Amino acid sequence: MSWTRLPRVSVVALAFAPLGACAVVGPDFVRPQITAPAGYLLAGEKQSSDGVALGHALPGDWWSRLGVPGLDAIVIEALLKSPTLAEADAALDAALATRDMVYGGSGVSVDGQAGFERGRINATSFGFSGFPSRTLSRYTTGVGVSYDLDLFGGAAREQEAVNARVEAEAFRREAARLTLASEVASKAIEIAAASAEVAAAELIVADGQATLRLVERSIAAGAGGEIDRIRAQAQLAQDEAILPALRERLTLAQHALAILAGKAPGESAWATFNLGSMSPPAQIPVAIPSELIHGRPDILAAEAVLHAATAEIGVRTANLYPQIRLSARLTQTTLQPEDLFSYSSSGWSFGPQLSLPLFRNGALKADVQRAEAEARRADARYRATVLRAFGEVADAMASLESAETELALQQNARDLAEEALRLERRNYELGGGRLLDVLTAQRQASLARLSFVRATARRLRAIVRLSSATAFSPDALRPVHVDVAAGTPGAAKP
Repeated sequence: MSWTRLPRVSVVALAFAPLGACAVVGPDFVRPQITAPAGYLLAGEKQSSDGVALGHALPGDWWSRLGVPGLDAIVIEALLKSPTLAEADAALDAALATRDMVYGGSGVSVDGQAGFERGRINATSFGFSGFPSRTLSRYTTGVGVSYDLDLFGGAAREQEAVNARVEAEAFRREAARLTLASEVASKAIEIAAASAEVAAAELIVADGQATLRLVERSIAAGAGGEIDRIRAQAQLAQDEAILPALRERLTLAQHALAILAGKAPGESAWATFNLGSMSPPAQIPVAIPSELIHGRPDILAAEAVLHAATAEIGVRTANLYPQIRLSARLTQTTLQPEDLFSYSSSGWSFGPQLSLPLFRNGALKADVQRAEAEARRADARYRATVLRAFGEVADAMASLESAETELALQQNARDLAEEALRLERRNYELGGGRLLDVLTAQRQASLARLSFVRATARRLRAIVRLSSATAFSPDALRPVHVDVAAGTPGAAKP
């Protein structure tokens, strides 16, 4: 029989049962059962590639393994100074303070009081005519002690809930940490890519200038005409027009990186990252789905939120039943301050106080139903978080495989285009070629260089994306578990 359906007579009898016979109402939290697939990609797709090592967990400091010189120091600085992480720290501290408030408000509470009153007694108002109305001073002091028996475990469930919320904030902080590192790494790669594109565009301009000089010599030798000069100048102007936007992109990426690290753009002086000096690992460790569920911080945060919502059902259910507090009070009252602590001025009281909800017009039951609905909502969000995590990993794996294939093809295309340009120039210098063929080969080589730079950056971004989607650091997460029966937290601040 459910606790919520017990007859009220039985409930009253239980309320006066011995203290050791307390019960904890509401459902106990059980980790949701998720059927994790063996892999991330669709059936029939390649579940692993040369760039992925499936079945291994990536450590939390994954950015230090990207082979990007200077990145580790910037990530560490960002983790120390970023306002985003400071906000996560404050949220965790607030959750810890709330937990301390809940623990402090349960169990035994002791209150002291002291007072002084001076007033005039109106004897006539009491029907004593002819008596003087005296002005008196009254001194009081005392202490009161109370203890909630928590017969149905409402306080225990509330402690369980606040500990789960602390755990959720700890996991959210870890997720924010990994997200921030991913954003910093992505911006570093964007800076490197923009720098490489600027260098490639400058080389294109230099090639255009070399072609223009070649045309000038050809015209001087009588082998060319004015139309050749105009064509070469038009091509050079188009190439020079690419540079301003690329330089702006580089500047904006540097500004964004400074902000991520908790600095104003004017306060930072980041060294330009070199795309060619980056040496990412040949393979990225990727945890299998069943491990990801129990290691990715955002999934664990959603699980902790579900735990808290489940405990809240017990808190609300306990409100349906009697609440008993044992209280004792000692009070000293006197008209003379010197007699305040004498035995004749003392008074005391002791006894249980019973609070039994008799009629609330369905409000308490509706509160339980609301808590149950919130728990179902938290469960749905947890499952959506797990599915989203699987999708992010699958997308990142597909992107990495695509980027690696594209990079190999773009490298081959660049090499062929540069060789074609060299041969066309040589042919033109010997008088056997046309300027139009040189310009066409130059344009193809320029585009191939830029495409190769972009493919290199895309592969690095795919590595960052996959690393961020699968990285977790179990040693950095020290969740707080609650012993409901004992009502005590199992760990200090995570």
